[in-house]
Amino acid sequence: MMFGATTKRLSRGSLAAAIVAAAAFTGSSALAVPAAQAEVCRHRTGVQHDGGVFPEPFTEDSLCGNAAGASVYASPSKDSAQVGVLDTTTSWFLCWRRGQSHEGGNDVWYYTQGDRALGDPARRGFGFVPASKLHTTVDPGDSLLAPCPDVPSEPAVGYMVLDRKSGASLQNAEHRRFRSASLIKLLIAIDYLEKLGPGRPIPEGDAGRLRNMLRSSDDDAASALWTRSEDAGPAIVTRMATKIGLTDTSPPADAGKWGYTATSAADVVKTYRYILEQADPAFRDLVMGHLHQATRCASDGWDQFFGIPSALPGPWAVKQGWSGFGAAPPDQRCTTSAPSSRGTAGIELGGVAMHTSGTYCADDRKIMAVLSLSPAGTSWQTSGRRLTKQAGDLYRASPC
Repeated sequence: MMFGATTKRLSRGSLAAAIVAAAAFTGSSALAVPAAQAEVCRHRTGVQHDGGVFPEPFTEDSLCGNAAGASVYASPSKDSAQVGVLDTTTSWFLCWRRGQSHEGGNDVWYYTQGDRALGDPARRGFGFVPASKLHTTVDPGDSLLAPCPDVPSEPAVGYMVLDRKSGASLQNAEHRRFRSASLIKLLIAIDYLEKLGPGRPIPEGDAGRLRNMLRSSDDDAASALWTRSEDAGPAIVTRMATKIGLTDTSPPADAGKWGYTATSAADVVKTYRYILEQADPAFRDLVMGHLHQATRCASDGWDQFFGIPSALPGPWAVKQGWSGFGAAPPDQRCTTSAPSSRGTAGIELGGVAMHTSGTYCADDRKIMAVLSLSPAGTSWQTSGRRLTKQAGDLYRASPC
């Protein structure tokens, strides 16, 4: 929830009292509220609720009586996953949608947030309750709610958050494989440095390439290092996957397309752990130093401050990735480039990929990786907004 005055649950007595007060304020002659009336929904405006699975917040709701222990489902169907539970007997509801028929004799379902969340922590218990669990008589009319908005085509998402100090983690579909896009630049950088060897100076040109590749996601720099020698290219992926133990990572089928390397959120987290905990300290400091100074504008003109940079407080370090969006249109090109202060079998080659990864909290204590793939035609803004929301949800579930 985003608005402090909006209470998730009210007791039935509190709702009755609110209705009495409203009657008194309007000059009604009603001096008492029958118990049954406490179960009738009361519509409110001027409130604010997080949209949950919907991209926009809600500014209206209805307070309705409901059965204690009602299950909240991911979609308007009991065949979908249970994502929460309503423990109390009065709840706010935000909209309604038709779905699977239920024991209430209709197919109306109401959207709310469970008092307790189950399953995916990033969802935070948002979902649908069958009308049979509300004390309404006419559905959806008694609820005084509007129909739910359309849900944009859902992206495929895999994520993992790891606390390096405690070992605690959050994850969902963390082994799902995606095309890496620019996340492969982490492996390109550490492989280059380890082949060079500790204590040896980095040639000036390559130092610039590493800086631009890691801070601004420069593709030309990555391509130059990817094709540097016969044992570069796909061999980088094979070599580093073996060394780090990346079980979901494999080279691209087309040796020239480094962005089509397959990887997963779990393997991205392993890569950060390797850089932070096992790599030579000088290499660790160089790579993480650049990631801590990621620029808002990527070299291709896109604004890369989606996900972690927009959702989390500092300090953080990030390496972002995207693929399938084409060149940034002139009216969308990023113009503020100041540094921040704060085999591929089985992967989908279509659609648009957008990933956010990095560290947060003091001393890079926590690692977050969120990988996503949306249907072709999904805009940069829509993908970025979704990923930022996902990163924010994960931060709230695992703050510093």
